[in-house]
Amino acid sequence: MYRMIVAGATWLLLEACTPLGLWIYEDPVVTVSRVTLQLRETRSTAGSPVVVALAVHNRNDFPLSTTRMEVSLQLDGVPIGRLKQDSAVSVATDATATVSLPLKLEKQATATRLKALDSGSHRFAVSGRATFETPIGTRKVLFAEEGEMIFGQRAAGPSP
Repeated sequence: MYRMIVAGATWLLLEACTPLGLWIYEDPVVTVSRVTLQLRETRSTAGSPVVVALAVHNRNDFPLSTTRMEVSLQLDGVPIGRLKQDSAVSVATDATATVSLPLKLEKQATATRLKALDSGSHRFAVSGRATFETPIGTRKVLFAEEGEMIFGQRAAGPSP
């Protein structure tokens, strides 16, 4: 009889995890959605010609929101821009939110260099940290991604 009571109590606790506030938390996954260079008149509202868009995927059964975003970008191994700012982005339950972040240019990101990067295939490296406010407290999530990305009008057609 004692074993049945212990087994029943254990089952009840395991089944009641979420109502008791003992749910399982997973850090959100942050990936690069796109990098854009806006060298013409169509610049972002913040005035920066370099924008990194991040996809933030919340795999939890409760909503989350960011409190701070930190991002740095390199193109072809050259530091291009960075951002460190308080930023509130809500991410719904089991959903993905995309946030576009205009970066402050690094001194190496000259007009000539940006113009050269505005077309063709270039290697990108994005890294950073997103700070989230969760039901279990503040979480800092590191992210980094590297790869090839095609920029500009010439890249729209097929390669020979």
